[in-house]
Amino acid sequence: MTERTNSNVFVWRQGRDEVRLSYETDGWSVIYVAAGKLLGPRQVMYEARHRRATHAAWDVMARVIRASRDESEGLRVARMAARWMKAFGIQPLDD
Repeated sequence: MTERTNSNVFVWRQGRDEVRLSYETDGWSVIYVAAGKLLGPRQVMYEARHRRATHAAWDVMARVIRASRDESEGLRVARMAARWMKAFGIQPLDD
């Protein structure tokens, strides 16, 4: 279970599963990438855009719980992602 952050992308990785959070001009992007069923090439399993930062953090939590099958890991990563978003300094767009 590793987390990697840089100035514009937050990444959680466990094995061949990866959840990425980034900010784009139209809001927050959440992408879940995983290996195929027979350990084939990585595929985008889920992708969504959110105008609100809270929705993006909840989505990150859901994707991590799904990948790790561990609710406490999902909560931990969502808190880290929320801290990263706050430090990022971009205010989310209102609905």
